[in-house]
Amino acid sequence: MIKTRKYPLIILITVLLLIISCGHKTFSIRENEKRDDYFIIWSFSDIQPRNNAEKIHYKIAVDDTSSIFSSIDIALCAGDIVQKSEFEEIFSWYLDTRSKAPVKEWFDIAGNHEWRCIELYKKMINENLNYSIKRGNILILMMSNEQRGRKTILSDQTFNWWAKKIQDNQDKIIITVTHGALPGSGLTAGKIDRLSIENPERFQKVLKKYNMDIWISGHSHIPAWIPGTVVINSRLGGTTFIDNGAIRKDFLTSIQSRFLIFREGNKSVQLKTRNHSSEKFKSRDYTIPVKHSFQKNKIKKSHDEKTTKFSG
Repeated sequence: MIKTRKYPLIILITVLLLIISCGHKTFSIRENEKRDDYFIIWSFSDIQPRNNAEKIHYKIAVDDTSSIFSSIDIALCAGDIVQKSEFEEIFSWYLDTRSKAPVKEWFDIAGNHEWRCIELYKKMINENLNYSIKRGNILILMMSNEQRGRKTILSDQTFNWWAKKIQDNQDKIIITVTHGALPGSGLTAGKIDRLSIENPERFQKVLKKYNMDIWISGHSHIPAWIPGTVVINSRLGGTTFIDNGAIRKDFLTSIQSRFLIFREGNKSVQLKTRNHSSEKFKSRDYTIPVKHSFQKNKIKKSHDEKTTKFSG
């Protein structure tokens, strides 16, 4: 006969484990480490307030992030700041709201919604649709949507720029940021035509031949609890594909973003997913392999390559 008295204890243990695994409030550094050993990237996208009430979602994300980290090295926005109207007001609100986060440098790309007001986006947010950033031995390649429409369309000129950057920087940790997902990546979003990059075979061919460590995308609004939002793809050179999800809270979704935490000398990156609604990290962290050890101070800041601008 089964003894039922043991089940309350099992339930209690389960609840305690859930609290321990899901209730992380802050990112902590061990006593024998120092903040300078780390390089922290905040990655998010799809803010898109449809009305004034939905602006609270980004404010919640900024306030929560400020409570977790005393400083963040860079923030990457993978597109769709605006929805479909009041563009100038929303861009101004976005810039003002994000200024309250402890972020040293901000970098954005244009998503499909920015193409409703692309000249204003270029004027207020970033004049360059495609550009690179180098910090330490990390190279980040930012590629905006280049045409209006739901699909991410990237010109051959932009692809050739990206491919050459990949080929010429095999000694670095390389991150690519696009709005749409790459078909064949394994991401759920990459299997949905309107959420993906057009003509993906050219990118796949490069990934099979050259190292490219991490590919970040947005656009989908798919929450982290759905399978296929983080994929390490051995068929495409071991590239890790990350779907940001969305800041905007919709039905069955949360206010979500990602944090990439590099540590000096490590050949891996800690990926943490934050539910800003509940002020908790997702219980599962990912350890992402990279081909080179992170070296924050390999190139002194005074000799760092400046942001390379390219408009394809």
